[in-house]
Amino acid sequence: MDLNGDKSLSSSSPCYRWKHDVFLNFRGVDTRKNFVSHLYAALIGQRIKVFKDEKTIRIGRNIFLSISKAIEESRISVVVLSENYGESVNCLTELEKIFECKRSMGRYVIPVFYHVQPSEVKHQSGCFGDGFAVHGNHMKLSIWRNALIQATNIAGIEVHGNESDCIERIVETVMRELGPRRFPLRSLLPKASAYWCSLNSLMANRHTWVPQADTAGNVSTNHKKKRNKETTEVYDPLNKSVHIGSLNKDVVVIREINPESESSFLEELFVRSRMKHANVAKLFGYCIRDNRRFLVEEHWTQGTLHQILHDDAGNSVISWTQRVTIAYDVAKGLEYLHYQNLFAHIDSSNVLLFDNFNAKISTGSSASESYWAPEYKGRELTMKGNVYSFGVLLFELLTGNKPSKGIVNSVLPAGKIDNIGSLVDLKLNGKYTSREAKKLAFTMLLATMDQPSDRPDMNTIVEYFKKLLAV
Repeated sequence: MDLNGDKSLSSSSPCYRWKHDVFLNFRGVDTRKNFVSHLYAALIGQRIKVFKDEKTIRIGRNIFLSISKAIEESRISVVVLSENYGESVNCLTELEKIFECKRSMGRYVIPVFYHVQPSEVKHQSGCFGDGFAVHGNHMKLSIWRNALIQATNIAGIEVHGNESDCIERIVETVMRELGPRRFPLRSLLPKASAYWCSLNSLMANRHTWVPQADTAGNVSTNHKKKRNKETTEVYDPLNKSVHIGSLNKDVVVIREINPESESSFLEELFVRSRMKHANVAKLFGYCIRDNRRFLVEEHWTQGTLHQILHDDAGNSVISWTQRVTIAYDVAKGLEYLHYQNLFAHIDSSNVLLFDNFNAKISTGSSASESYWAPEYKGRELTMKGNVYSFGVLLFELLTGNKPSKGIVNSVLPAGKIDNIGSLVDLKLNGKYTSREAKKLAFTMLLATMDQPSDRPDMNTIVEYFKKLLAV
């Protein structure tokens, strides 16, 4: 699966040759100082590159040719159709070019009907039609009519009431279509300096330390700031380095991953950009520095499940209730992915923990071999393969031990779960429910059956947890 049909992330790739993310086509007299001004600010606020109008063109350049080129070099065109739009030759000429690029280059178009009805635009009637009538028998009249009809044939956004809600919908649509965006790594770091915090400090302070972004978008921390040459990288056992930064005044995590190939990195971006669920970590974009690849994700305040379960310093113990809830969160996230026909590498390093130990799935790195289903040979992920990995994750939550290949069947043969107490994590000091532990172990055994057809799907497992938590 590729991203926009391209196989490379190099700057010369056709996928990244666009100069603008969005081209705004609008009638200035109707919308420049109100709706379009607010829309432009909202798009810029999300670091979206916008070509607004001829004021962007350098002095001495041909306006028509420059605008035509800007449309070609924009990934998305937002067409704001208003009452006086139809009387503008410039607006209609731009619209003609926009749909030419849509036909020949597959460009994405978002029509916005600003205080006009789509039917008025389609039939050039009402106030919109009055403006369009000024062109009389213009030689391009039929071309413009056709372009307007094409605009109304696309599902658009009608603006008749709360403009801020409509602007929010437009921005969300643009961001979804753009997918993950590439950010310069230094632009996410406070004052272009790398402030890394040691893993021990992060673990010791995770309950009280939440980086805050000031009004300038810089991140302040409770740790000593060091210059670039003195920075200390945070090494997670399965992910090379983790960094706290800021994006649009939001605190983000910049996490280095080691993809198997460039194509697998592209696939990761493509898949993650389409995920939207309470138990799937939000991906803002990515960074590239030389041969290193980073994901920019929402800030997970409690660390990864792997870090906390296997904290050698003994600074933390996840309670039994929290472990069951984490398992349920991961199950719901996987159920959503499978419903979307998407899959993820599942292991404890890809389970991110937020406030109140809410868990979200990240798909940033490959899972360790301990989580591989018997049929998995390092190639394509499958639903039943994900189910097996989830079963191994249950083992890790139940016992607190790092899993090894085939560990579940070796320590807990099928049908022998009465002695489950001997396997429960000793760090819990007996504070768990035997009934729940047996049910968790039973689900674990079903999920890790050797034959994929013998394993339940995630829908069934989610129902198991609903019943478990309901009692």
